[in-house]
Amino acid sequence: MIDLNYGENYKEEIDLKHEIEEKIAQNLGVPENHVLLNYGSNSNLILIFSAFSLKSFAERGRKLKLLLDLPNYFFSTKQLSEWFIETVKVERELNFELSIDKFVLEIKNTLPDIVLITTPNNPTGKTFSDNDLQLIIESLPNDAIVLIDRSCINVLPEINTKSILEKYKDKKIIVLHSFSKSHSLSDERLGYLVTNNSDIADFLYNKRDLNHNINAVKKCLKIFADDKIIEAKKKILMSCHNLLKAYFDDEKKGKYFESFSNFALIELPQNLTSELLEEKMIEKNILIMGGHKIEIGNRFVRLHMSGTKEIEKFLVEYDKIRNL
Repeated sequence: MIDLNYGENYKEEIDLKHEIEEKIAQNLGVPENHVLLNYGSNSNLILIFSAFSLKSFAERGRKLKLLLDLPNYFFSTKQLSEWFIETVKVERELNFELSIDKFVLEIKNTLPDIVLITTPNNPTGKTFSDNDLQLIIESLPNDAIVLIDRSCINVLPEINTKSILEKYKDKKIIVLHSFSKSHSLSDERLGYLVTNNSDIADFLYNKRDLNHNINAVKKCLKIFADDKIIEAKKKILMSCHNLLKAYFDDEKKGKYFESFSNFALIELPQNLTSELLEEKMIEKNILIMGGHKIEIGNRFVRLHMSGTKEIEKFLVEYDKIRNL
């Protein structure tokens, strides 16, 4: 068959992209057009926020209203502002735990169009339990959208995405996944959106990105269904968790908020700020994210749980710096 819709070297890439989407759709029990492969969760967030924001202005004559917990992924909060979305915020409490009762009450009081659930949360590493998800989803009217960002790995047991889509067929569910976090493909920038709702799928499908790097798509096709990669990643995360928990057992050193995901937060002792620690770590070729850059203040830093050697190196240098 000769297909004149594609460029000379573009068809192979598109075919591979559709092959990945088809495999994901089969695994999750949804039609193929309910899965959109994109440049990681970032591009899917932009797609969702921009499309539904414009839709709300066009059909309702008002801003889209979205509810989320804070702190949250700084990219998400910035995009909400840039797309003129009315944001209802529920602040996390002591130790960054979220009161689900407070969250559900806010849903009932404000009636948001979209509820964003980032689980595990970025930057805190905190997760929503299956019971939390159920309470939130069941509290929403059927026309509201539940946007579940599952970009980060959750080491703890959780309901799988297929079960969520099946269990709540009468609800509008969108779930985001990222191969960057689950399969160490950050350099390839790949992730996907899946929904159980035909109206959402039809609305978003023609707005998706099509042009992916062919090498990235080939690499993803080889490994995305390899559960061994995810299990190995979970072991690394748990090892990083154990290192941080043991070191920060002494509260004078600072405070580690237990994380079972790709990221973790450290609260610094009084003699340190995130600006100073970030500057000193850069001198040692160690990159961290200062809280002053991600809207949580300069008493905190966010670590990427990339590996035990990296965490060990951070702790050695951190020990030196905090004793200056």
